[in-house]
Amino acid sequence: MKKHIKYFIGLGALAVVTATGCKKEFFDRPPENSSTVGTYYQTEAQVQSSTGILYAAPWFGLNGKAFLAISELQSGNARCYQGTDGAFDAMNNYTAGNATQAVTSAWNSLYTVIAQANALLGNLPTAVPASVSPAVVNNALGEAHLMRAAAYFYLVRIFGNVPIITNPTNFVNTFQTVPLNPVTDVYQFIINDLQFAETNCTPGVASTGHGSSGSASALLAKVYLYKQDYANAKKEAEKVINSGEFQLVGLEAPGQYVNLFETAFNNNKESILALQWTSNGGYGFGNQLQSVIAIGDNGNELTGTGDGYGELGPTFDLQDAFKTAGDTIRRHGTIMLPGEFYPELHKAQGGYRTPLSVNEQATHAGMKKYVVGTPSDNNGSTAAQSTSNNTYIMRYADIYLIEAESIMGLAKSPAVGHGIDTATTSSDPMALKYLNLIRQRAGLAAKTSFTYRDLIKERRLEFAIEGDYWYDLQRIDGFNSTTHPVAKAILGQQNKGDSSGAGTAAANYKDYTRNLQYIVPTDAQFILPIPATETAADPNLTKPPVPYKF
Repeated sequence: MKKHIKYFIGLGALAVVTATGCKKEFFDRPPENSSTVGTYYQTEAQVQSSTGILYAAPWFGLNGKAFLAISELQSGNARCYQGTDGAFDAMNNYTAGNATQAVTSAWNSLYTVIAQANALLGNLPTAVPASVSPAVVNNALGEAHLMRAAAYFYLVRIFGNVPIITNPTNFVNTFQTVPLNPVTDVYQFIINDLQFAETNCTPGVASTGHGSSGSASALLAKVYLYKQDYANAKKEAEKVINSGEFQLVGLEAPGQYVNLFETAFNNNKESILALQWTSNGGYGFGNQLQSVIAIGDNGNELTGTGDGYGELGPTFDLQDAFKTAGDTIRRHGTIMLPGEFYPELHKAQGGYRTPLSVNEQATHAGMKKYVVGTPSDNNGSTAAQSTSNNTYIMRYADIYLIEAESIMGLAKSPAVGHGIDTATTSSDPMALKYLNLIRQRAGLAAKTSFTYRDLIKERRLEFAIEGDYWYDLQRIDGFNSTTHPVAKAILGQQNKGDSSGAGTAAANYKDYTRNLQYIVPTDAQFILPIPATETAADPNLTKPPVPYKF
């Protein structure tokens, strides 16, 4: 925690990042020769702009390779060859150690977000003059609570017990003794943050790219769902539904599902909370997802900017899941199969047709979701390893599925820590209504009843390559469970193998054999280790957690 504690302390003078820009080094030390909170945040506009950084650059270390490795590789949605990338290798077969690149990158990024949020929470209340409306100040504080909660929600799901830091001055001379706090306390801390945000954030403003009161309610619904507090999850989900702030994009025109992930659709009506990227600042400030996964043997086929490395391919298991469901709409927006046409890519040439020979990571397919194409496809708002399309933290489809699951959970009342039996069936009219709205948008027939396993499958297909499915598998055996028999059974049936025998000519693209590879994590591997750099500096991070003093 040393780097992050030093950063917290140094932020008695907070850089005006929204006005002056910043470099990656900004997150490791106090800024120099910059305006401070006391001298800058003097108007309502300045206070309103203060939260912009919370949605952008601090998340860079998670967004991209760590994001893809932790959720998509581990969940069986994606595969790669060993040696493809140091950030991916260990995550492909659940051997991540405490020096693994994705582990360290995720930890540092999320604690940097927390550092930024704490800086605002610690400085704004005393630095802003009385001439600024209290509602404006409280909204900024609400956004800081919201994004701190979002960061802790990722941390607790990735690492389990983690330190809760709110006032770094408590640790200025004792950063070597910061303790872990238990998962249950971290969840309560997240809930407290979100309740503050729900009360203080401005309603109805998510379309501006800033979190709203409804954004806080939505994330609160998801946190309660993970805790198996189905009553409160349902209550919060219904707040969001009844607010009218959000809607499913393309419900009447299902083909628009693919558009949700394009730059032109940033902050659409389905976007509840999203990271806001810009390609103008280059690497570190833009969305790097396209550069990692876009197909192209020469590294330039789709992006036009010299990147697009095809470092992940969709597993045959994920491809089969879409095929078995008869789900062509979401699959088209998630996976590129040979011969598929995308009018939104290479627009100047009349569109893009996936080569028959596409074969990323020997899967005979490529990734589409978050792939947006060339600068000309995006009005100039892409660059090398940097695009301007948002990354979703949460979108409205999740609320409908949370509502359906909460209804099922309330009816079945599983013991906390044991999860809903996957064979559990529901024909509740309200649960069916919301599940079927998701299916309607996907062009699928309405169900008259569904099992919990059906619901988890629906979530997988809806949110594939969005950094979500691993956490569903992690929680399917119950909140904070240390054993994962159901999840391991699901993972054990996934073919994460490559293929062989295909001809080199495009005409032979169907002439290949699938190779089988089944990898099952141990119970301990559902949580990643805290980075070695952190435990070396603070041995308390290897000790049992200490209850947090609320």
